[in-house]
Amino acid sequence: MTPSLHDEIAAFLAGQNTAGLATVADDGSPHAANVWYAPDDRLNLYFVSSPASAHSRHLARHPQAAVTVFAPTDRPQDIRGLQMQVLCVALSDPVARRAGLEVYTRRYPFVDRVPALRQRLEVECLYQARPTWLRWIDNRRGFGFKVEVSLDADTD
Repeated sequence: MTPSLHDEIAAFLAGQNTAGLATVADDGSPHAANVWYAPDDRLNLYFVSSPASAHSRHLARHPQAAVTVFAPTDRPQDIRGLQMQVLCVALSDPVARRAGLEVYTRRYPFVDRVPALRQRLEVECLYQARPTWLRWIDNRRGFGFKVEVSLDADTD
C-alpha cells in the first residue's frame, strides 16, 4: 500500500467511529453488529464486546470477519468508505491488552472518567481487528472509484 493511500484511509478511519462487523456462526448463518472502534496507525481497529454476544461467540471459533466503515451521505457522488476482511483477535495477553486499551481510551477518554464504564471494560473482550484485505471506495474521485489491497495481518 502506498504511503498516501495509507494516510488517506487512516484519516478516514479517524473521522468515523462506528463499524459494521459481519461474522459467521457455526451453521454458516451470517450475523452483523455495529461496534464503536478505535484505529491505530497500522489500520487495526480495536473494539469492545461482551463475551456473551453473538459476534464474540462466532469470533471465538471463526476469527475471520468482514468490516465496513462509511461516511454518511445522501449524495451518490460523495459515497466513500472502507470494506475490509479482518482477523479478529481477543486480546488476553496483559501487554497487548494494555496497549489496545490505550488506543481505545485515547479515542474515548470518557471511559476512564466514568468508573462504571472502566469497570465494565475490564471484564469485556477487547478485540483487535487486523485487516488482511481492504477496498477503499471514494466516489468523490470519480463514480465507482475503488482501490483494493491485500495485506499481511501480522506485518501490515
